[in-house]
Amino acid sequence: MKSIDKKKKIIVDADVIIHFSKGERLFLLTQIFSNQLYIVKDVFLEVFKGPLRMEIENLLKMSLLKELDFSSDMEVIMEYARLKKKFGPGESACMAYCKFHRDVLASSNLKDIKQYCEENEIAYLTTMDFIEAAFETGLLTEKECDIFINNVITRGSKMPNKTFAEYRKSH
Repeated sequence: MKSIDKKKKIIVDADVIIHFSKGERLFLLTQIFSNQLYIVKDVFLEVFKGPLRMEIENLLKMSLLKELDFSSDMEVIMEYARLKKKFGPGESACMAYCKFHRDVLASSNLKDIKQYCEENEIAYLTTMDFIEAAFETGLLTEKECDIFINNVITRGSKMPNKTFAEYRKSH
């Protein structure tokens, strides 16, 4: 299980939120790590519509998730503009913010984020890191992890493994 500094914010990209929604465990996402979770305001407004948007708004109202607005942070804005030419707006916003604020990025889009995060020494967590931490802390059983993974896959998202045991074996 990855350990992260308890004082750092976790900046959550849309894909992790979507995975937890498809896995029917959105509320659990906010309980796994003691760190405060943040969603970039632009990502929230751009990506989330319908019932999922209402669920996220409820998490925001309960302060389980907080909005992150970097509109007055010129360093971040310039990096965001540069990254957006190569990556999606969500990953770009999260990576730009984490680069200058040394917080933790939550994204499963390793194809886009991994190299940038490693080059800029940004800690990151994937959906499976959250699931593994939930298992290790007793929030989920292995069977519940498998149900989560299966729900996410059957609802059209990709996961690195089909079972939790398979994931643990590969890591």
